[in-house]
Amino acid sequence: MYQYPKQILTIEQQVQSYVDAGMKITSQEDVEKALKSIGFYRLRGYSFQLYDNAAKKYVPGTNFEDIIKLYQFDQELSALVFFDDF
Repeated sequence: MYQYPKQILTIEQQVQSYVDAGMKITSQEDVEKALKSIGFYRLRGYSFQLYDNAAKKYVPGTNFEDIIKLYQFDQELSALVFFDDF
């Protein structure tokens, strides 16, 4: 059986990974709620343009709320484009 090489992170560890990479978090509770409902890896896709891969850090000033806003914008745009009643 295949053994996945990465360790499963708890919600607290996921939040800490954002903090360790330089992301500003104003409300730990809001971040935990978002991670539980949306998911770490889904949200991660919205943070790529705010992440400096060479430095392994987020661009200075990056807030978790920025990621949530991008996610919400994408959800709203998708609803308009794909689910619009003609």
